[in-house]
Amino acid sequence: MKPLELKMKNFLGFKEETTVNFKLLYEDKIFLITGPTGAGKTSIFDAVCYALYGEGSGEVRTKAKCFRSQLADEKDEMEVSLLFEVRGRQYFVKRIENARGLNKAYFTKMDDDAEALVKIKEVNQEIESIIGLNLDQFKKIVMIPQGEFREFLTAGTKDKSEILKKLFATEQYEKIQLLIKERFDEKKGVEKDLVTRFSEILREAQVENRDIELGKDVLNEALEKEQKELNALKTEKASKDQEVKLIEQELLLGQKENEELENYLVAKKRHEELRSQKRVYDKKEQELKLLRKISGITHIETQMESLIKEIQGKEGENQRLLLELRKISEQLVRQERSLQDANRNAEEVDNLKETRTRILDLVDKSRRLKEVSQKISVFDAELNKLKEQMNHYSKKEQQLKQMLEEEEQVRKGLAESNLEAEKLKSSQKEQQNYLKELGNLFKKMEKMELLQSNLIQVDRELHLTEKELEQKESNLAEESRKKSGHFALILRQNLQDDVPCPVCGSLDHPLGFKEIQGFDEERFLKAEEEKKRVERRLSELHASIKNLKANIHDLHEEVEELRQELKIETVNAAMTFKIGQEEKQKFMLGEKRLAECLNKVNGLSTKDLALKDLIKSLQQELQNKDNVAEQYEKSRSALLDLSGEQRGLLESGVPKEPLGLISKAEEIEKRVQSLYNSALEAKNAYDKSRQYEENLKGKESTLRETLEQSRAKYAELKQHLLERLQQEALSVEVYNAYRDQVSQMDTMDQEIQEFYQAYNKSKGVFDVLKDRGETLQFKSLEPIQKILQNLLQEQKVLQDQVEAKSILLHGLTRAHERLGRLYDEYLENKKVLALYQDLYDTAYLGMNFETFVQSYYFEGILLRANARLRKMSEGRYQLKRRNETESRREKIGLGLNVFDEYSGRERDVQSLSGGESFKASLSLALGLSDFIESHKGSVNLETIFIDEGFGSLDQDSLENALSCLMELNVSGRIVGIISHVTELKDRIPGKIEVRTTPGNGSAIKITGGTKWN
Repeated sequence: MKPLELKMKNFLGFKEETTVNFKLLYEDKIFLITGPTGAGKTSIFDAVCYALYGEGSGEVRTKAKCFRSQLADEKDEMEVSLLFEVRGRQYFVKRIENARGLNKAYFTKMDDDAEALVKIKEVNQEIESIIGLNLDQFKKIVMIPQGEFREFLTAGTKDKSEILKKLFATEQYEKIQLLIKERFDEKKGVEKDLVTRFSEILREAQVENRDIELGKDVLNEALEKEQKELNALKTEKASKDQEVKLIEQELLLGQKENEELENYLVAKKRHEELRSQKRVYDKKEQELKLLRKISGITHIETQMESLIKEIQGKEGENQRLLLELRKISEQLVRQERSLQDANRNAEEVDNLKETRTRILDLVDKSRRLKEVSQKISVFDAELNKLKEQMNHYSKKEQQLKQMLEEEEQVRKGLAESNLEAEKLKSSQKEQQNYLKELGNLFKKMEKMELLQSNLIQVDRELHLTEKELEQKESNLAEESRKKSGHFALILRQNLQDDVPCPVCGSLDHPLGFKEIQGFDEERFLKAEEEKKRVERRLSELHASIKNLKANIHDLHEEVEELRQELKIETVNAAMTFKIGQEEKQKFMLGEKRLAECLNKVNGLSTKDLALKDLIKSLQQELQNKDNVAEQYEKSRSALLDLSGEQRGLLESGVPKEPLGLISKAEEIEKRVQSLYNSALEAKNAYDKSRQYEENLKGKESTLRETLEQSRAKYAELKQHLLERLQQEALSVEVYNAYRDQVSQMDTMDQEIQEFYQAYNKSKGVFDVLKDRGETLQFKSLEPIQKILQNLLQEQKVLQDQVEAKSILLHGLTRAHERLGRLYDEYLENKKVLALYQDLYDTAYLGMNFETFVQSYYFEGILLRANARLRKMSEGRYQLKRRNETESRREKIGLGLNVFDEYSGRERDVQSLSGGESFKASLSLALGLSDFIESHKGSVNLETIFIDEGFGSLDQDSLENALSCLMELNVSGRIVGIISHVTELKDRIPGKIEVRTTPGNGSAIKITGGTKWN
């Protein structure tokens, strides 16, 4: 990722819109951001990070969410945008935060017409996909924030593991490790559960102290014993069941005879009670027969009563109708007089209608006169307007002629300027190609000089290392000699007199006993290790010299080839750079002339387009001239016709305003309508009353006939009632006495029937039981019941014992079956558990899976970091991975020690001083960056940013650190540094100077463009 242009507004200290053009600084591949403390240097890094990920480069500001400038107005929006490049493609991202804290984002690909992304989540995902790093990875690899520089160096295994997990996505190995633990715990839990269930089954079977390893046959002995006891109990219970059955039969026979005797006595008593009530119910039956005769006559009396009520109602209705007829006759007389008065007003209505017709004709003519006058006014105004348009078109024709002449002159000037611009473009392109080739020559010569310098340093280091190897070999030889003497003395201690030596066979052992001095095993091993280390370093130096010479040779050939192509005689990069500056000045002058020429072309083109638009507009406007002339003639003719019609109406006496005539016509219309409505109302009222009278007369006649018929029918019913009493041989007195009891007849009938049914039933039962009952006597059953009760208790005890024993035996059988299945599961789980036990021991004893994989990546990082640290520390320090820890609770495998060549010992990296710690941290950060780029194809690290830390370095260390950073420069990577160290300001020409003024915020100034020394 390479930032090209950054814009900020109301972001941290930058209130006004500020543009940082990084392209101006990329020629030297290294630039410096400098300024006073608090001026806003780190804010530039924060803005780059915020544009890409929506958060700052440091943890403090990100947590505080304080990116909006304190100098911004309440309604101003915070805006940050970044144009950046990845693998040659350019992208643009912009983020906006309003005063209420609501965020918006915009992202687009500069060479793609696809629709821009505006959703924050989509923008974040797309940028992570393009760069290949998330925010945490970006801050660890590309942009190393202030205050977090040493974090990766001093972090323990646990913290480094989390960092490497995010960088290299090693979660899958942690998942495998956790899966193994999960499966191991699962199988361990299954085994524990199986053993517990095995013990619980045995406890349920009342068996104790049996291990699961005994297998599934631990209950066979208990099963055989319980089965024998159950068979004996079943035999004893069968004998007891037979005794109970005999006693139960004897008891049932006695109970049956006692029950039959009791039933006979109850039936006899019931029959005697009902027989004493029979005479009463015989008399009630006679009364019921009399009521049945009377009930056949009462319906006639009911009809007579209903008919009397009907006659009375009809007589009242008839009286009401006669009264209503008298009232309607009087109303008809009054309405007839009103109808005669309305007919006499008909002649007045005809006269009024004729007058109204004449007035309405005058109103229509008056309205036409007014309409004609209005149209005449409209046509007058239209004719005046058309005259003005005709004059306007004459002026436009003259203006069009002048513009056509001016356009011809502009076209000639534009053609001449375009020809001049093409000549300048061709010249500038040739000059640009020449500058590009000259720049390549400068870079190759600069790189060749740097490699030659490195070759001299490596060769010097080679001679020193060869001398060191001689010293180490001498030391090891001395320690080996001491070791040989040491082993001889140890062997001599175990020899005995007159016993042959196992080495030479001699019986004489002249070497006497003495203290073993001068040899130290640890010192010997250290000397051996030191010799191997120096040999490895010597091998590395030989390989490095070989590579440097090969690279220098290749670069020399390329430089000579470019010098011949460019036809220049330069002996070093400085002379080439000077020529390049002179050619660059010529190129800038040519660019200025080209810009002036292009501005002239643009001015003429703009003027030509404007003239063409004006000419086209005038031509389109003049197209309507003929239509306007034709419209003028038509309007003039119509005006003459309307003027003649106006004169005719005025001469015929038509008034100009019809308002008075209209009012008079409306009054006549109201009078006519009033008379018409009065006549219509009178006729409708008379017709309605006449119809109502006819209806009343019809109703009265019908009601009178119906009343006569009802009176005749009542006389017939009265005669029929007397005849029925004679037929039934009933007097009027008896009828009246029993008539009210007819309603109780059904109740009496049901009571009589229920009595005779009960009587007949009791008599039948008594007759059936009489012969058997007279022979029976009561028998006492208590002795038999006591015998049966004792036998049943004994039977129940045996039954309970059989059931308990059966349940126990069934439980033992089920337990035996469950133990068999459980034991099979135990054996199967035991096999799988053994496999997971091995995997678990491998994964959790010592370094775990994920840390082991991470240690591979970490070794690659350290390999690249040490190459730079050796150079920065002049061969003194080397970072080494630590495999052990002081606390057994801490994770191991990713801790760091530093090997100090001066002391020949390792120590913790936290013991390094401030400057040493910075060099180690910088080396580790650069090593991490190199390793990421070489191992992750999706990540392209074209730029690295470093915030502070150089102030802790002395002059030599600063030189070494800058030399390492320049190696990144040679490889094409761009380095941005934030620092206020004076030496850096003097050594790095490309600078962004940040200044701040009270009330106005921060501002920048970009300087540079010269070679870095």
